[in-house]
Amino acid sequence: MMLTAEKEQKKRLKYTVIGVTVMILLITGYSLHKPLPEGFTVTKWDRAVMHVVEPALRVAYYYPSRMFSKASNMVYWTRGALNILSKTLGLLVDTQGQIDIKWHEWNGTPVKVYRPIDNRTSTDGAVIFIHGGGFALGNVEMYDSLVERMAHEMKTLFISIEYRLSPETIFPGGILDCEAAIDYFFDNASSQFGVNTSKIVIMGDSAGGNLATVIAQRRAAHNASPALAGQVLIYPLLQMADMQTISYRYFHSRLSGYALVDPESVAYYYMFYAGIDMDEKAYLIPSVISNGHVAKDLKPEVEEMMSHRIVIESTRNYRNHSISERWEIERNFEAQDLMRPFLTNPDFSPLMRKDLSNLPPTMVLTCEFDVLRDEGLIYAQRLEAAGVPTTTINYENGFHAMLNFHSELHEASKSVEDIEQWTLHVINNA
Repeated sequence: MMLTAEKEQKKRLKYTVIGVTVMILLITGYSLHKPLPEGFTVTKWDRAVMHVVEPALRVAYYYPSRMFSKASNMVYWTRGALNILSKTLGLLVDTQGQIDIKWHEWNGTPVKVYRPIDNRTSTDGAVIFIHGGGFALGNVEMYDSLVERMAHEMKTLFISIEYRLSPETIFPGGILDCEAAIDYFFDNASSQFGVNTSKIVIMGDSAGGNLATVIAQRRAAHNASPALAGQVLIYPLLQMADMQTISYRYFHSRLSGYALVDPESVAYYYMFYAGIDMDEKAYLIPSVISNGHVAKDLKPEVEEMMSHRIVIESTRNYRNHSISERWEIERNFEAQDLMRPFLTNPDFSPLMRKDLSNLPPTMVLTCEFDVLRDEGLIYAQRLEAAGVPTTTINYENGFHAMLNFHSELHEASKSVEDIEQWTLHVINNA
């Protein structure tokens, strides 16, 4: 009888623990729930996935990163959290053992080479991939499944570059790392990999899109030979002279508090990249996100390079949602002095380069739910005006960094297919 009573007591305790756990999970889920904006993702599956992923990202890095008193600790926490979380992504990718992956070091820069087994390629071209992460986050392994998938589906050699990150390495360190590796590749691509060096495409997302853009511009400016066959810029980060574009203002009015790329983070990461000690200068951020960091004498040049935003603001209205007018600028002369060497420097802000006429065919991808949407669209329009063959796709249900979910979300997988199709066309017709 005593044993039966003990068993019943343990059973009740077990069900009590299960009940309490379920209740805690339900309460936690309810407290974290934020309804996704209208149009965010396109299918019911994608929306369901993001209802889980977005709160998880808030818990993993967004909320904790805002608890640190030092901006550098925010960077390190976010870097570590995303490195761990990224290991859960891309698990559905199966390249059937057909891609040989090896690390190399080229001119002092680590690179990872993704090569179809026995060199069974469909092209004699190659793709150079530069990962994103605000110049401070991310690494080659975080993009492993994406790059391996593209190498497999395109049957094309891919090179992924492990450039140094800020705040440890500041501008232009990342550019120089990438160029060192790319110079080696151009010198050895033919003999070492059987690649036709006139069929090389450069590709990058976010800050990697910035670096890809800068490298393409610098090669064009110096008439480097052989020329790049094309460039793919995936929601690229191209400027910080105007942080009141309509896509920035939409974020403030509709997306604040979500674990998406936000104006403050862009300012922090870009300024760390510029070599500014944001542990000491964090008080400048409110001024920067109002454009108070732009000196008066730089404004004419900025306005000229950003002039196409007028077209965007009249046509890209976020499903007729009301967007606030530009708010008052909080001028800060210290911020203006610190940022003066960078805001119109095309190696730092490639949207500011005046002559775009000599650039290779370009694909620009932007996402509706992304503060960087407008600068990508502006750059695409300026490329077209300069006579550069340009393909522009704005994913109206997409969000920044969605390609990291390429095996989990239909919208992201579709964008990968668009990229592969365009890139193969450029390589095969180079």
